[in-house]
Amino acid sequence: MKIAYDLFAETNPAFGAYGLLGFCRKYLAAAGKRPAFALSYIALPIALSDDLDASFEQTTAITGLLTWLNRYPDVRVDLGARLDASKDVVSAAMRFALSARALSLEADGTFRPGPQRPVQAAADSLPHNAKRALKRAERLGTWMGNAGTAGTIFSAFGVTP
Repeated sequence: MKIAYDLFAETNPAFGAYGLLGFCRKYLAAAGKRPAFALSYIALPIALSDDLDASFEQTTAITGLLTWLNRYPDVRVDLGARLDASKDVVSAAMRFALSARALSLEADGTFRPGPQRPVQAAADSLPHNAKRALKRAERLGTWMGNAGTAGTIFSAFGVTP
C-alpha cells in the first residue's frame, strides 16, 4: 500500500485552527494576557513555513523572538509577500476556529481559547512535518508572549499590521 501525503493539508482550516490554538495557549502562558488578533497573521504563516524549520531547530522556548530574528535575519526577507500570500489561509483558519468555538474573539481585538477543546489525538496522529509546524506555532506563541506588544512584534519583523 502506498501512502500519499496531501501537499495542501497544512492549508486546511482545521489544521490552521490547531496552530492558532497552540499559539494562543503558549502566548497566554508566557504573557499572562491574550494575544492580539493581528498576531495570528504573522504567527501562523511563519509556523507553516517549512523552509524556516532549520531556524527553529537550534532554539528553545527561552531563546526569544529577538534573539531568533538576530540569528536568522533572512526570516524577514520577502516576509511581507509571504504574509500577504497567506492571509486567506489564516482567515479561513480563524473562521474555522471561531465557528468550532475552539477560539473566542474578544471585543478588545484579542483572542483566547474557546469553550470547545479540540481532540488532541487528531494532532498526535499527524505526519512529522505537520507536527513540527504546530510546534513552531507554539514556540512563536511563547516568544511573542515574552516580546511585548503587538506593535513591538510587528516592528521586530519589519512589517506593519
